[in-house]
Amino acid sequence: MAKIPYFVPDISAKEIGAVNKVLCSRWISAGNILSECERKFEKKLNVNKGHCVGVSSGYSALYLSMLLAGIKKNDIVLMPNINFVASMNAAKQLNARIKLVDSESKFNPNISINDLKKKLSSKVKAIIVMHYGGYPCDMHELLKLKKKYNFILIEDSCHAIFSKYQGKTLGSFGDFSAFSFYANKNITSGEGGMLYCKKAKDVKRAKLLKNHGLNTNSFLHKNQSFHARYDIKETGFNFRLDDLRASLLSTQLDNIEKKNKIRYKIFLEYKKNLKKNKKINILFSEYSTNEYSRHLFVIKTNFKKLLEKKLKKNGISYSCHYKPISYLSAYKNKEKFPNSKNLFETIISLPIYPKLTKNKISKICDIINSI
Repeated sequence: MAKIPYFVPDISAKEIGAVNKVLCSRWISAGNILSECERKFEKKLNVNKGHCVGVSSGYSALYLSMLLAGIKKNDIVLMPNINFVASMNAAKQLNARIKLVDSESKFNPNISINDLKKKLSSKVKAIIVMHYGGYPCDMHELLKLKKKYNFILIEDSCHAIFSKYQGKTLGSFGDFSAFSFYANKNITSGEGGMLYCKKAKDVKRAKLLKNHGLNTNSFLHKNQSFHARYDIKETGFNFRLDDLRASLLSTQLDNIEKKNKIRYKIFLEYKKNLKKNKKINILFSEYSTNEYSRHLFVIKTNFKKLLEKKLKKNGISYSCHYKPISYLSAYKNKEKFPNSKNLFETIISLPIYPKLTKNKISKICDIINSI
């Protein structure tokens, strides 16, 4: 096992107690705890009440976003090439035509506005943007383009829980937004996700679709006489989130600002320790205020292979976010994406989580500074 893991979940006794309380109750599937979690999430996202839907994963939220957006066979969808594959998989399941977009620069993995403009037309159905590491895409330009071309905007906010852009919370700009609660996210339920829909009609349909297309749910079925009206309104899925996982999330939501502030302090500690190193750059180092989730801490170096070797030798886990979609076997693409290519060849994601101590940060930085 690594001396310094890439990530360690931060689960407190209070959170374990919340799960135990649900386990000891008479109801562990989706019920009141999930509803409370959804309302709490909406309040922190600063959106209308009743517009967030708990689902089984970030992928589920992305897939439902695309389905509710009406994406169908041969519809054109644009998305970033530096991106987790979930968006690509979901769009492919709907038989959309995907056009990949390069990164903003060799120092910013977010979607390139210039490359986007080259590929935009009135035929584009939707654009999916991902706020890489919790740092915002250029929402000002994206909203201007949305007004001009009238496309559907889907925010992949899986890294960006409650990050801000010009005072507004990321994930509240688009027509839809997807959040993930996977094990390595800022808050986690092991697996889980949240879908935000701007329109009330989409919320209603999302709740139907995530539960097999049923016109009711098990909790209401249990407490009221729905037998006579039991029906399937349309073909749906099992994308449900249960009270067990919702109890874990709801308790963590109470402390998310505190946990994100710890990440901010870790970000500052890394910057302090690495400030004299001319062989690396810290991505998003100019984002110096405590307004971002800081899901990732990423450095860029021309000595990537050497540094990876040293980190591995010293028992320090690391990662790379991400291998470009155009490089993946299932989605190989001959189009050139110079910024994506350069980033993939030079970036390393380092550990960042609340339990990471100053001593461990110092050890990581000593190795980086030795190259």
